[in-house]
Amino acid sequence: MSYFQRIGKSLLLPIAIFPIAAILTGVGYAIEGIEVEWVHFLAIILQTSGTTILNYMPMAFSIGVAWGMSTGKQGFTALYGLMFFLIITNILNPMYISDYAAPILDAQDSFRNIDNQFIGILAGILAATTYNFLYTTKLSRLNRTIVLLFGLLVISMFTSFILLWIWPFLYNTLIGFGEMVSSLGPLGAGIYALCNRLLVPVGMHHPLNSVFWFDVIGINDIGNFWASKGTYGITGMYQAGFFPVMMFGLPAAALAMLHTAYPQNKNRVKSFLLSAAFASFFTGVTEPLEFSFMFIAPQLYVLHAILTGICVFIVASFQWIAGFSFSAGFIDYVLSYNMPFSKDPIMLIVFGIFVGAIYYILFVYVIRKMNLPTMGRESTSGILASGDLLTKEEIERIGNTLIRGVGGVDNIQFVECCITRIRFHLRDPNLFNFELIKTTGAVEYMLFGSEIQIVYGPQVESILDFVETELKHFLSKKDEEQNY
Repeated sequence: MSYFQRIGKSLLLPIAIFPIAAILTGVGYAIEGIEVEWVHFLAIILQTSGTTILNYMPMAFSIGVAWGMSTGKQGFTALYGLMFFLIITNILNPMYISDYAAPILDAQDSFRNIDNQFIGILAGILAATTYNFLYTTKLSRLNRTIVLLFGLLVISMFTSFILLWIWPFLYNTLIGFGEMVSSLGPLGAGIYALCNRLLVPVGMHHPLNSVFWFDVIGINDIGNFWASKGTYGITGMYQAGFFPVMMFGLPAAALAMLHTAYPQNKNRVKSFLLSAAFASFFTGVTEPLEFSFMFIAPQLYVLHAILTGICVFIVASFQWIAGFSFSAGFIDYVLSYNMPFSKDPIMLIVFGIFVGAIYYILFVYVIRKMNLPTMGRESTSGILASGDLLTKEEIERIGNTLIRGVGGVDNIQFVECCITRIRFHLRDPNLFNFELIKTTGAVEYMLFGSEIQIVYGPQVESILDFVETELKHFLSKKDEEQNY
């Protein structure tokens, strides 16, 4: 689980901007109907700014994951992550697939959404893994860079070749699954919603959505709802059940994570959780909130997927209908309220309040029962837990002692931190000396194979900065010696 939690931690940096982007987009759509020229112009600016950021979410993931999972968090690994992403998505661009993929059965359609979050995360992991492997070699910095660039090209092309054959199979399988589920009525809507959420981490929810939302097999739920075609009480059932979840369920989950955060950490996570909750309610953009716990606490994400499926099933069974053109947020709810094919839309709000209560109760219970490391749930102890600011001299003393206690700079593969813990991945964990480290004020540590977690408190980032600086100096000196 530690590896997936590292992925989750590395995603926290890129997802921090997306709630604001979603709010900008939502405000833009909300005011575009005002018949004042400058307001209309402002609406276009807000929409363009917000959607641009949201559309490039996968690219941001490739950069964030590559940087966050690389040894020493070297800045140029972020560039490699971006290059991995661009190479893979351009090789698999549907415009070019037909030129060299004639043997693939109907491959173009399956690659229309290849630039998704999963590919972004995959590109970041490949870039970081390649760099971390070369970091352990005795190559000079110049040679390491040359080999890394060569490896980038080879690995990205090899990955694209594998995806070229696997992705169409997965796509066609999901299309077939969607056709089968669509015949099950409200139960099928619930199963679809469950699978929709479960497929978000791997980016395969787009082809499944296309079966129900668009005119792939004749359902066209979104198009028919806004055109007032189809069957009253049925058309829109693959959309309506998402409103209670996105407007009430996920914001309540954010509130649960905030309330279960330790008191000393709440101020650190409050702004993100509240802005992400508002973005989910107002615009229906849920990715920032979902990705904040998807990998860190996958148990919660599975619970969220199950609750989503149940909600969509219940809403479809009672035929409470509303639709969306962007996502299931407050803006689309208001826009669809008086549409001819809306049916008892006020019940989505009533039911949503109940859903919010269920989400909050279950999330609080599961987080505390399983002691899940959601945002802000890092134990604090030691001299830094008091909140007193450390002087530069104290940071240097703690940092130098800490480096000696983990076996020296040469024993450090890479180092990272969360809110209160510093994590070392060591070449030889037997060199770890906690008795020495205790003199710095640390009173607790956890050992997971070659990973050492040492608890300091909310000022751990100051110590991390010092250790990373020393690690970079060591790498630079090592490169100079090898070049010489």
